[in-house]
Amino acid sequence: MSQYLDGVRLLHHKDQQTTTDATLTFAAGAQDETLPTVGVAHALEHLVMSTVRRLPITIDASVDTTTTSFMASGSPARVGEFLNGICAALSDPPVERLEVEAGVLAAEDGWVTHPMAALLYNVRYGNRGAGLDWLDGPGPDGLTGDQVIAFARKWFTADNAVLQLTGPIPDGLKLSLPTGRRPRHDRYAARSFDGPVAVGFGVPGAAVLLSLPDGDAARTSVLATDVLQQRIEEMCRHVGGHSYVVDSDSVHQPDGTTDWVLYAEAREGTEDAVAQAVAEALTDLAANGPSEQELRLALDRFDEERATIDPELSAEFAALRRELFEEPEGEPLDPDRVRAVRPDELAAVLRAALPSAIGYATEESLEQWTKLGFRAVPLCPVGGELPAGQEFRPHRVARLFSREAREMTLVLAPDGLAVRDNDGVHRLPWDGVAGVMRTADGTTVVFGADGCVFPVSGDLYRGGAKVVDELERRIDRSLWFKESRFKAEAD
Repeated sequence: MSQYLDGVRLLHHKDQQTTTDATLTFAAGAQDETLPTVGVAHALEHLVMSTVRRLPITIDASVDTTTTSFMASGSPARVGEFLNGICAALSDPPVERLEVEAGVLAAEDGWVTHPMAALLYNVRYGNRGAGLDWLDGPGPDGLTGDQVIAFARKWFTADNAVLQLTGPIPDGLKLSLPTGRRPRHDRYAARSFDGPVAVGFGVPGAAVLLSLPDGDAARTSVLATDVLQQRIEEMCRHVGGHSYVVDSDSVHQPDGTTDWVLYAEAREGTEDAVAQAVAEALTDLAANGPSEQELRLALDRFDEERATIDPELSAEFAALRRELFEEPEGEPLDPDRVRAVRPDELAAVLRAALPSAIGYATEESLEQWTKLGFRAVPLCPVGGELPAGQEFRPHRVARLFSREAREMTLVLAPDGLAVRDNDGVHRLPWDGVAGVMRTADGTTVVFGADGCVFPVSGDLYRGGAKVVDELERRIDRSLWFKESRFKAEAD
């Protein structure tokens, strides 16, 4: 029978220990922000944790793309004090500390996920949802107390939380969270491509995003990503000596798929070797499958994990997670079916994912992907011809000395903006604007929901002030924000 504490779902792990370990998780993370509120989940987490910072036990908190969690380990009484304090602060965030915490957040300079994963999510989903992980937004100093409070009230409710406890349940728990209808997560269409593609940027390393089906009894997609990560780590770290960090990240989708990103950082001067290793690991495993040794290690990891968890609670948590994120229910895990998986089944999973795969490497190393059949594409969508409308060109001096400027044209059309640059034509309808930023030097930067980003100003285009005026007239003020002073100072 399901257990609840003050409306919060409780998963109590049976254990004879006298101390208590607690994790309070909310189905809300960076993907639930908007461009003008990027970082609000992290800011809220900092504000809330500041209220319990003097407790003499081990405490922690984290924000990722999809969830926010608060953790504590210690005596039952102290863990209960922690949970009560966290819930009280979430119900009434101490936003008077926001200015102080903004400086702390700027000093931390942390990423919700690894930059390579964040970039690939942005390529796939644009400047929204999981794609926001890549963007700075207004910075911690640009958030307001009202934005923090609104985010907390919407997402940090009893109906949107699960509490996992190991050890004694603390006496006097009072999880004073708001109750009400569980919020719905916005869903966004993924950017599609004609065959596998690759993008380039300056983060040293290589990565790939694969969309894989979820929920079969043998969990073949999980095993496939396990052997792929194992192969990448073997070649990039243990054989080549090029990488230290080799890891993965994932975002579940409501259609029963998961976007997996596998990445390897590159030591300076080894970017080509790492890109080659990642690209060849994927394409070889898709063609030939893993070796018996690679598959055996993946299955041994599965058995080891099963031996160290409570299978019933693990299954209950997985079902609850699907409920919170409105994901389809998969088949029950069948351990015997997992152990019977063969190499050709994993090869088939990866092979089916190749047409929609997105590879990543530094711009100088993209050849390692293109020589294996991946097509290099820009970071944001381009295509077609410039629409009819009023045209603006860069200033004459810029065109004289810059080939890039000579190729640029900005068009103000009735239904939106369009820009032609050396990548192609970017089109942005008015209802596709995700945000507009004012930089410290007065430039206006427009962010499209599809991922396009381009500057608009009188300094860049002759007559560009007219375009800025039109943006101010058409785009709701809630979508405008200023560039973070921390970002401007760093630049």
